[in-house]
Amino acid sequence: MRDELKAAIDNAYAVFPPVKWRGRSATVCSCCVSKENARELATTPRWALETKLISAYLGSAHHHDEGSAALETKHFLPRILEMLAFGLEVSSSGNECALIRLGHGALGWGDKTYRDLWSREEIATVERCLKEIWRATLAEAPWMFRREVDGLWLFQENKAEEFLCMVAHAGDDVAPYLALWEADDSVNAALHLAALVSDATLRSWRPAALLEEGGLGDAHWDGHETAMRQIADWLVDPRRRDRLFDAFLAAETDSPQAIVLAEAHDEIDRILAARAQAADV
Repeated sequence: MRDELKAAIDNAYAVFPPVKWRGRSATVCSCCVSKENARELATTPRWALETKLISAYLGSAHHHDEGSAALETKHFLPRILEMLAFGLEVSSSGNECALIRLGHGALGWGDKTYRDLWSREEIATVERCLKEIWRATLAEAPWMFRREVDGLWLFQENKAEEFLCMVAHAGDDVAPYLALWEADDSVNAALHLAALVSDATLRSWRPAALLEEGGLGDAHWDGHETAMRQIADWLVDPRRRDRLFDAFLAAETDSPQAIVLAEAHDEIDRILAARAQAADV
């Protein structure tokens, strides 16, 4: 883990103190979480909690006005952020849902988000952790594989879109993270751009031109279409197209990285040309 990220996580543990359980179990839905897991959530030191327990907590249908549920959100948050920093899967629904208890909706704060209710220090702590997790995400190249049937190079994962979708579910604005992405001129950061383009490109097994129509490939954008379109509009831009070309030139010739970067460049260029032609009609 990068030093800056570790420091941000350590700070989160300090800012969000542990709950004093006093013999009681965690506040969860008894239909979703067993009595044993509810008790284990309360008796296990939070830094030692495993993904199966955190996933059970996140999947519980309890509300913030039940018992000490609001305080427990802060109790578990540092461990959730730490797991995200390690690249672990903390939600059975996908890490897009890892921070749903910070945002809108029945499993979050209703019509508010943590930004409306928490102190400035607490909000700044969450921001610090998320920005460092984001920087670490962009620094690591996404995994790719070659489809045997047609030889296409595709992405095994799309950590950047997963992260941005998670931010939207937490009720946050994705714009600061897009700005950080734009400022990162590394090849790995450009590969994450290519992953977004690849997952939203028309394919034989997915006959929908998602990106061309202002959409993205992740299945968790339901209810957060505004943020999705914001990212898609940011992506289909001459500056992102040119950034992909620069990264293509920096990548090893004929490497899988160069191939996916060139394909993403060409897809954005095609969409931009089609939109320009439509505007002239």
